[in-house]
Amino acid sequence: MKTLGNSDIGKIRQNNEDAFRFGSFDDGVTWAVVCDGMGGAAGGQIASSIAADMVGKKIEKCYNRSMSESSIENMLLSAITTANVTVYDRAIADDFLSGMGTTIVAAVIKNGVVSIAHVGDSRAYLIHDGALQLLTKDHSLVQEMFDNGQITEDEFENHPIKNIITRALGVAEQVEIEFDTVELQKGDVLFLCTDGLSGTVSKQEMLEIYHEYSFDQFTSKLIERANRAGGKDNITVVAVQA
Repeated sequence: MKTLGNSDIGKIRQNNEDAFRFGSFDDGVTWAVVCDGMGGAAGGQIASSIAADMVGKKIEKCYNRSMSESSIENMLLSAITTANVTVYDRAIADDFLSGMGTTIVAAVIKNGVVSIAHVGDSRAYLIHDGALQLLTKDHSLVQEMFDNGQITEDEFENHPIKNIITRALGVAEQVEIEFDTVELQKGDVLFLCTDGLSGTVSKQEMLEIYHEYSFDQFTSKLIERANRAGGKDNITVVAVQA
């Protein structure tokens, strides 16, 4: 498997509050983490960096080749839970960082199975047989409105309060983490991203970029497209090609 990651500050923000990490093991197992921080001053940047570092290090420390799918799930949930407590405690201890938090989406790929854990509105997508599928569901007010039938899919993707999330790491002592698995086949592309991409570049545009450019150019071209559309937020993408 081949993995690429890119992050860009965008055209509007003064700081890049996104963070990402990825790696692989000798047996071919690959992992990736993407976070989008929030909070005044430097809080968002610190929250996302803490979470990405802690989850990445936990995966690298705890993974072993005999792990089952359920063990990988437990590892991810434990890592994210620990990161939540760490960010929360840091925010409580420092008034300057009060209210900081971060989204997270993390994936481990083993034997053709992607284990995905996420909190917030950072997303995971899968491109299979030339079609794109959203694998995660946003933890946001607009997602709840869509699920309740109050708005259409088009309204959902372009809603003015789409960025208001209902879950994040570090804002409370406990956090509810969503977990799922999906199959990854040879030639598929999995990518994780912050809402700086998903809130600006449509699924159709993502597919067009996938078909038009090589995998080596995929993440940079997605970011370029988001910036051409205004670059209203930080933009981060990590992509894995099976």
